[in-house]
Amino acid sequence: MSKDTSAEDPWHSGGKLHPVLGTRDPQLADAQRVWGEDFEPVDLSELEGADPHLEDVGEQMRRLRDALTGIADSGADLAEAAELLRRAADIVEPQSPDQATRLASQWRKGGPGARRTNPVGGTENVIAPPLRAFGHPDGSVSARITLGLPYQGPPGCVHGGMSALMLDHLFGFANHWVGLRGMTAHYEIDYRKPTPLLEPLDMKAWVESHEGRKIWVRATIESGGELRVEARALFISANVPLPGRDATAPGEER
Repeated sequence: MSKDTSAEDPWHSGGKLHPVLGTRDPQLADAQRVWGEDFEPVDLSELEGADPHLEDVGEQMRRLRDALTGIADSGADLAEAAELLRRAADIVEPQSPDQATRLASQWRKGGPGARRTNPVGGTENVIAPPLRAFGHPDGSVSARITLGLPYQGPPGCVHGGMSALMLDHLFGFANHWVGLRGMTAHYEIDYRKPTPLLEPLDMKAWVESHEGRKIWVRATIESGGELRVEARALFISANVPLPGRDATAPGEER
């Protein structure tokens, strides 16, 4: 399917897919290794800019997250690190608005602030890998990521809940990439083989069918050329009141 990338293309709440442009992006380099050197992602507009220091703080926190996983048995002296982190928290916490205020502010101008704190792709969210997606001209979306110890479930394997979370996130991208919008109403997932940690995972999602307010979407996770997870979901188009705003009129009944 051909894809128009005009300014009206949707993403979550009318925004855009997160851009993955420029050869210095390691995930773009990964994508080119998978799909060939001539692969170029569809040209996507930038999200509203964030404070670069905030992006950097998020990145440093993710470094700590990864380093702390399993350090308990290493004999490392963490007293100084704990004191430095306490001082950092004492600086940041008083300057942070309350959660209700922040929630409302995140959804201004199409919600770029909420996307930056998303638990899967948000660069400002410490628990996010963060996963970034590519939009393809055929209407599908894809992502490649390697997950470490913070996401472990069974020994050496990705937690099944994390796989489900990432695919649900990718379902949303797939809907918006082809101009649809909805919320998850039904989700079925099959774990075909264990999904390994510390190895590249290739994810793909696409809209299977669309009728009225119902949108059926499929997705897969592969690793080492083998299918690990596949999922199917039903999304329902719906209007959801944005935090801090009056409720919108309800849509037609399902």
